[in-house]
Amino acid sequence: MPSPARHRPILRLLAGTALLLATLLPPQSQAAYRNYNLPCLAPLLLQLNPDAPKDMEQAFIAGPTRFPAPLENIGTVSFPITTTSPDAQPFFNQGVALLHGLWYSEAERNFRKVLDLDPGNPMALWGLAMANELRPGRARVFADIAVRSLRPETTPREKQWIDLIATYFDVATNKKLNHDDNPKLEAAFASRHRQYISDLEQLILDHPDDLEAKAFLVRQLALDQHRLNLPIGSHLTIDRFAKDIADTAPDHPSQHYLVFLWLTENPELTLPPAATGPALAPNIADSWRYAAEAFLANRQYQDAIPLLKAALRVNHQHLLERRLMPLEIENLTANYTALIETLAGLGRITEATKLAEQLATLPRSALPTDATALQATPTLTGRRLFVESLMRAELWDQLLDTLTNNPALQPGNSLPEQTQHLFWKAVAHAHLDQTEQLKALQKELAQALDTAIKRNLAVDAEEQLATLIETLDTIATLQAGESPPNLDPDNPLATLPPETAARLLFQAGLKDQALARLNIALKERPALFLPAATNAELQLAAGNDVGAMVGFTRDFRSTASAADQNLPVLKRLDPVAERMQLGKRWQLPATTSANPDAAPNNPDTLGPLTWSPPAAPDWTLPNHTGREIALEDFRGQTIMLNFFLGVGCVYCAEQLNTFRPYLDKFEQAGIKMIAVSSDSVEGLAQALGDSETLDPETQKLFPFPVLADPEYEVFKQYGAYDDFEQGGMHGTIIIDPEGRQLWSNISHAPFEDPTALLTEAKRLLSLHSPAAEEDPTE
Repeated sequence: MPSPARHRPILRLLAGTALLLATLLPPQSQAAYRNYNLPCLAPLLLQLNPDAPKDMEQAFIAGPTRFPAPLENIGTVSFPITTTSPDAQPFFNQGVALLHGLWYSEAERNFRKVLDLDPGNPMALWGLAMANELRPGRARVFADIAVRSLRPETTPREKQWIDLIATYFDVATNKKLNHDDNPKLEAAFASRHRQYISDLEQLILDHPDDLEAKAFLVRQLALDQHRLNLPIGSHLTIDRFAKDIADTAPDHPSQHYLVFLWLTENPELTLPPAATGPALAPNIADSWRYAAEAFLANRQYQDAIPLLKAALRVNHQHLLERRLMPLEIENLTANYTALIETLAGLGRITEATKLAEQLATLPRSALPTDATALQATPTLTGRRLFVESLMRAELWDQLLDTLTNNPALQPGNSLPEQTQHLFWKAVAHAHLDQTEQLKALQKELAQALDTAIKRNLAVDAEEQLATLIETLDTIATLQAGESPPNLDPDNPLATLPPETAARLLFQAGLKDQALARLNIALKERPALFLPAATNAELQLAAGNDVGAMVGFTRDFRSTASAADQNLPVLKRLDPVAERMQLGKRWQLPATTSANPDAAPNNPDTLGPLTWSPPAAPDWTLPNHTGREIALEDFRGQTIMLNFFLGVGCVYCAEQLNTFRPYLDKFEQAGIKMIAVSSDSVEGLAQALGDSETLDPETQKLFPFPVLADPEYEVFKQYGAYDDFEQGGMHGTIIIDPEGRQLWSNISHAPFEDPTALLTEAKRLLSLHSPAAEEDPTE
């Protein structure tokens, strides 16, 4: 969505062709939405804060736009509500199940469907508030309207549920809800959560058969501890409560709360729910991730891997089924990160880097500019994980080669991306003792910092660049055998992987600090192979034979056999094995799973492990003369499909005005633009004429085919339709020569950055060849 600062003045929007064409069109050709008598909702988007809307209508504009479909394999919930629509109850139950799975966006979609079927239903509004509990500004809007929507037929139990959220989201006082470091606000924040727990307990006392009241009590206590570190009076009491729910409703999707409950308190108790929880809701990606966290906490890393892969499979399936962009899938990047970091820690670097490359090649929703610091987009996270994996493995030549030659690792046009890339190269050169190259890159980074200051870039961007420079200075100082200042855990060296930082410190004679760095990593993931192997090697080099041999357990030796055998650290462990009289063949066969039932029986049914562009929906539409044109006609060409809401829509005309000067550059890149309008053939003919050959002035305005889709059939196929508002949306789609959808932007506001899109389209076309992509991790 374009920001108000970038949006052009209204007189510019109304000038020229848009105003002229609008006067030519009959009133019935103008689109109108359920709640708005407007041809386009873009101007409304410019006036709202999606995280703190003023009213429900504003919240809905920035909310989900597609109807939900019935979902299987998400657990079974029965939460009866009073409703005038029999069709509403299944969607309400589905929404509650998704709340338990912490899949908030999909839960909101379902509760909005309930409200669509039964307008004003207060329990649907309760669900919408709960689906936005992490966005309290939105949640308060829904909670407030829920209170004001109570009906005579609303039951006392339902009123109690609604009173719960009205208090929880401070509807009456409208106080600040966010938690920060202010002690008074911290106390108020904790008090609000305690009151919510007390209210849930009263609901259970008043309605002892309400299973969901018990489930939400367990949910709140476990999540408050996990997210906010709020204390729990008795873990065993909550554990018993959760098990009572499981006994009463074996398919209820709440067993993963026990993972949150015991993860730090007593990790061993997380294993039973981790072994059974994913089977209750296998179609919720994070159910696999929660179970994997339990195995990771118990050092059962090999058992965690198939669960983390299962989470990605489910994520990819939802991406492909709905043709979504990666940032539209909750926790996709986090699930990739957990798997890649675990694989890298186990020494399985080849798998880790291939997955990181897959993440880096996903289409980008957010396109960074020089004005931004590095953001945690899938592309940048994938690049970082790729580089860090090779750093941890000490594969410096390979790192330098990939940074230079691998298309997936090349930076974008933004200064923060380019400087990060230079930094990674500099670290590689430093470890290869290539002093001249290192000095040259240090000079480039210093010049980049001067440029950033002169351009007045964001403060975060300048700070990140300064940190990179300071880190390189620290590396150079350590390699010179000197001790730099400020080597506390927060110093710039902490931005490097722990194994890399520890080796630098050790080589500079700072042995205690080196081993302390490794201890931090081992506390987070005990006995993980790479930090444990580095620790054993450095302990031996420090003269601590016992410290080296303590970590040389049977589990460690079997994990070593699953690691990539080209890792330099493996050779350097031979002396430890000799001290233990194990010989050079000290590795043991990889251990089998301790919990085979936890892994998915048939992973392929969950979805693909790697993402590839989905096939674009086929279509055939008439142009302004009625001649039919089909997607198949453009096979072998890359097309940019642009959905707009009629030639009389001033915001649509503005987008076309923005793209028109760049069309030659798109054509040079082999990308042809095709526009799909909500106008009828007759409406287009009024604007374009009734001849295939346009007059010169019209040809200037529309130098691309314009197709008619007045029934929104193709709009709907591509998701460019708001099912709730019953109106079309703006859409920009890139379809490659094989007919695959590479990129999309669907919104009530038009996409207006042709330069960024051209860059991204070229990137994706170069990364996704027609040849079938190799599966990197099977």
